[in-house]
Amino acid sequence: MPSSSPPHSTSNMGSRKPKKPPPITPKRFTRFFTPRSSVHGSSHNSSLGKSGQQLQEITRAAINRRANASQKTPRKTVNFSDSTTTLQEPETPQFTPKKRKTPYLSPESSPIQSSPSKRSKLTSTPFTIHEDQDVVSEGGYASSLLEERFVPAPVRRFARSGPAVRVLQRSFGGMLAVGRGFNQDHCITWQDQTTNFYSGPDDFHQLAQGAPPFCTASCHENSLIGVGDEEGYVHLYDTEASASFSYPHLSFRAHTNAIMDLQFSSDDKFLATASGDQTAQIIDTNTQRAVGVLAKHTSSVKQVRFQPGDDRIVATSSRDGTVQIWDLRCSGGSDIVHSAWGVTAPYASTIRTITSAHADSALGSGSPLGAKSEVLIRRSEVSVTAVSFLGAGRSHLLMTASDASTSVKLWDIRGRYSRRGPAVPISTTMQPEAHNRHRHFAINSLTLGGDGSRFYALSKDNTVYAYSTSHLILGHAPELAVSDSSRQKHIGIGKQGLGPLYGFRHRNFHAASFYVKASLRKASGDQSELLAVGSTDGCPVLFPTDERLLKGESPGKDDDADELPQPRMLRSSFGNRPPLARMSSSNMSLLDTIPIYETGTPLIRGHDAEVTSVTWAQNGALVSVGDDFRVRCWREGDRARELRGCGEGGGRRWRSGWAVVDEGFDDEE
Repeated sequence: MPSSSPPHSTSNMGSRKPKKPPPITPKRFTRFFTPRSSVHGSSHNSSLGKSGQQLQEITRAAINRRANASQKTPRKTVNFSDSTTTLQEPETPQFTPKKRKTPYLSPESSPIQSSPSKRSKLTSTPFTIHEDQDVVSEGGYASSLLEERFVPAPVRRFARSGPAVRVLQRSFGGMLAVGRGFNQDHCITWQDQTTNFYSGPDDFHQLAQGAPPFCTASCHENSLIGVGDEEGYVHLYDTEASASFSYPHLSFRAHTNAIMDLQFSSDDKFLATASGDQTAQIIDTNTQRAVGVLAKHTSSVKQVRFQPGDDRIVATSSRDGTVQIWDLRCSGGSDIVHSAWGVTAPYASTIRTITSAHADSALGSGSPLGAKSEVLIRRSEVSVTAVSFLGAGRSHLLMTASDASTSVKLWDIRGRYSRRGPAVPISTTMQPEAHNRHRHFAINSLTLGGDGSRFYALSKDNTVYAYSTSHLILGHAPELAVSDSSRQKHIGIGKQGLGPLYGFRHRNFHAASFYVKASLRKASGDQSELLAVGSTDGCPVLFPTDERLLKGESPGKDDDADELPQPRMLRSSFGNRPPLARMSSSNMSLLDTIPIYETGTPLIRGHDAEVTSVTWAQNGALVSVGDDFRVRCWREGDRARELRGCGEGGGRRWRSGWAVVDEGFDDEE
């Protein structure tokens, strides 16, 4: 009986392929290259032959035998280079044990071994391995991203802005603040402008006892300065370093009474003197003879000034309360005769007379004292202590001050003023609010700034007030125009002007007498603008007028602000209380409503008594006179620092003076 097997079973058996050895698996491949000592245990650990050592070297870096095979490793990038490149030793990447992959080929130093497979032979391909730039850190963030997000902290400015600190700031780019159209930072402080002044043992002259010097004035085209004393003599000194300051260059007598004020003409050919004999003189400096006698005042003449741009016009102020405008081209005639000069003197004629210029300033109309304004007593003879013309282009405008209040009045000398009563000025500045609440103080001198935008009034409240020339009439002054059409239109307006912008004080600055004056050095070359004042404390005090430096003295204020900042609290000259909290005798708080700065440098050891008048020579030297009968010259140089640090030993400070600095200022550089 035939079999029931499927008919196709025989054909399948016949077509089956013969069995062959299986291909080489990873397990067999690893076992082939693994020494027997590691497979069969430690019992077979015997000395290996040459072939065994080669196999051990080949498998030493195997993946499955590394201890840290389970750790996470950085990703690798394989860059296959050209076949002609020399094979370099690659770095084997690490993988987790769950994924077992064929390792990279053997390094170049390993001998080429034949594969157990009979199909083909494995050949090595040269390649180079590079690491990616984004290396994963333990926290899982890329270091490159961290570098992009990291922002360095800005460089902080030091609290103290000394010379060395500001130079360091300049190396970092300087201060970025901009004020009034220019960069503030020029790596200097206000101390750098005032602390290099000194006076040597040969830089002073001792006048005769009984004739203290009262006033000083400097020439405009040479280094000579003039000094007037109580006996009416004028002494000329040469301030050049090569000349001897110990003796006057020239001395002559101009008046029989004390000389209160001096000024040279613009070309230095004439010298104007104001005297206590109720007259003023115009003296020819070549012949030392009077070419004009100004004799119309009824009391001592306080100040005399030439008009800028026209030396033929002179203004004088007197204790009798009047201001006289003189024209040296006009003769006074026979109706003017003074007992001290006789009939033959060359008298000059006046062209304008401002009567009782400050008679109504004994108590301001806006004073909050109330009841005191009702009992106001007008004095016709309020002493006009200071006069000053404005600069070129505004020389027809004259400023005056008095001993009755800290108010400055503006006059136009082209106008006509009534002689029947007090003249009405163009404008009058407001007094400081502290004066209205306490008492009124006199003004000793008026000083115009170098560019004409500021003028400074030295008040007897021990403060130098800075005013804006454009703010004489509420910030708008059409009468400052030069055109003749406005000549008569603004006469007699009497507007109320603005008060001071800020002030200067110092613990070594006191103005206890009328004779304490101020003088300003204009900026020239590398010399900055400086304001010098005398002092009852026996030392001149220097104040820098650069308002950029004043901004740096106010902590906590933005440097790029346009307005001046509030000042820091400083020790006042009135005592240990700060100036914003001192008390008056009437137990009323005397408050300063304007910034007050103490950026001053005293010049010590030069005088032993009150320093009255100061003046700047044409070469930048400062000359001061005092009640100790000394006329001293202060120069600028490195000797000041030497005198501060040499000490009293050895006599190196003998008869010398120098500028005072804060402790550690000289050690900062």
